[in-house]
Amino acid sequence: MVRISALAMVLLASAPAAAQAPATPAANPNLRTDVAKTLDQNFDKSDVNNDGFLSDEEVRRTAGQVGQQMMSRLDQEFDGLDKDKNGQLSKEEFRSVAAPRMAQMSASALQQLDTNKDGKVSPAEFNGPALAAFDRIDTNKDGTISPEERQKAPRR
Repeated sequence: MVRISALAMVLLASAPAAAQAPATPAANPNLRTDVAKTLDQNFDKSDVNNDGFLSDEEVRRTAGQVGQQMMSRLDQEFDGLDKDKNGQLSKEEFRSVAAPRMAQMSASALQQLDTNKDGKVSPAEFNGPALAAFDRIDTNKDGTISPEERQKAPRR
């Protein structure tokens, strides 16, 4: 059996596993049962020979299909931005989409960090996610991440 990298797992979990059969997004991505069901469906689509395992070839096939679909989406998005259809994005075309997206990202970041919902981010709220990640990695709770703890930490 092949060891599957974290990247391959992300591809299987979050993207279509077969070009003709896109993955169904989890009905509620906040429910563990829905996420598990989606993962199972994507695994089954990738397990072409139905042996209950993913071979190197099956993982590579899935990753290639996902890559093709991502490129197709990028092409569609570029075509939508290229208003004058000259195959290039002018500064104006880029700005027309970049400014709203940056504002949306900023609003999203504020919502995620502003845990007490007072419309501003305190130093404790700003530091919270990074410190929580540190604490998860520091399994022996000595305030130091050892090389062993770093090696065992999940990769994102």
